[in-house]
Amino acid sequence: YLPDDYIATLEETYPSELISAYIMGEFVNLTSGTVYNAYDRVANRSAETIQEKELLFIGMDFNVTNMSAVVYVHRDKEWHAVDELKGIYDTPAIIKTILARYKEHPIRVYPDASGSSRKPVDASVSDISLLESAGFSVYNHKKNPYVKDRVLSTNKAFIDKRLMINDKMCPEYARCMEQLTYDANGEPDKKSNIDHLPDAGTYPIAYEMPINKPSTKFTMRF
Repeated sequence: YLPDDYIATLEETYPSELISAYIMGEFVNLTSGTVYNAYDRVANRSAETIQEKELLFIGMDFNVTNMSAVVYVHRDKEWHAVDELKGIYDTPAIIKTILARYKEHPIRVYPDASGSSRKPVDASVSDISLLESAGFSVYNHKKNPYVKDRVLSTNKAFIDKRLMINDKMCPEYARCMEQLTYDANGEPDKKSNIDHLPDAGTYPIAYEMPINKPSTKFTMRF
């Protein structure tokens, strides 16, 4: 009763471990080992760098005293991580850093959706409002995607070679993507303190390359 192209569509959409579960009915443990297991430092290595005045795409994770951001450029359909910001105190500080470092570039930010709530840094202004006031174009949904959906989107992008990392310019991002594991609850391990750059770097991927399960229509006859 499935469309002829249903399995082919699944194979184009999902990572291999989910194909095994959906098509073959196999048990697949998706909450063990490394989170971004599809990342291969060699296969997903980029040599791209920021070019003069080009549009920059920045994923951002909000953490008081530990702000993180990953900077991407586009090359055709590929996203290349070409710079990283880490350990920055708060939103005003990271805005100041971005404006100083990339002052000749238009900026598009994909932030943690929790930044729409009010924070202690300024009781009257949200983090996202601060980004908009700085002149950045802000792309985010009203709430963050489910963590597992963000992980699947990112692993699929690595497999398809649509997500690449310049590990010379982003050494910590590359290291964290290799080393981040799941905790006992099947969630990315936050106690490791290496989840901030992966969170920042994967918000734009989940926004622009979401995992969408193909829909099917059934005709019921009685």
